[in-house]
Amino acid sequence: MNSLLSVIGTLRRSAARPLPVSTIWTQVRHGHQYAPRYALQRKQFKGRVPIRTGGSIKGTTLEFGNYGLRLRSDGVRISASQMKEAENVMMRIIRPLPGVQLYPRLSTNIAVCTKGNETRMGKGKGPFDFWAVRVPTGRILLEIGGELHEQVAREALRLAASKLPGIYEYVSKKSEVPVLGFDKAEPRPHENAIEKLARNPSKDYKIRELGKSPNFATYRR
Repeated sequence: MNSLLSVIGTLRRSAARPLPVSTIWTQVRHGHQYAPRYALQRKQFKGRVPIRTGGSIKGTTLEFGNYGLRLRSDGVRISASQMKEAENVMMRIIRPLPGVQLYPRLSTNIAVCTKGNETRMGKGKGPFDFWAVRVPTGRILLEIGGELHEQVAREALRLAASKLPGIYEYVSKKSEVPVLGFDKAEPRPHENAIEKLARNPSKDYKIRELGKSPNFATYRR
């Protein structure tokens, strides 16, 4: 009985003991809320901001809020600290308003490495410096949702745009139009998928509809 109590006491003391510093460090987002939860950074090339030429309008429309900020100039690379400064400026305005929420649409998941000036060639890329994200033309960066006046949203997004590189435009649910690069995209007409499939049925659709007939239901076990 005494040995069992001693074992329980040892387990309790070990559970109350703090974790090692190395274990705690791996759970920190590298000191920045926009940094991804990566324990190791993958050193990448500088790369180029993608130019969408295939007709994709992904990320160019509002998804969560009523007002948003969209890039209109050439593609840029934005650092995590710049995104954080833009968010801080907006939160000073919308934080006192009840029910208003900010939705960031970007993920700064590119590890940027730097080397000192007048460094000889070779010897690798250099140590990790900061996180960044490549933003193509027409991409939505920030959204605001909730019950707030449109002029308040315009002012908050204007101040956020002043902290970011590039030229931006204000977007709302009323005047939202998808974009293809620098041009406005025509809204796609809504079409019922069931009616489209009925006009041009596939093999599976024909078999499924044939199985609903009463003649097949009679001989079905």
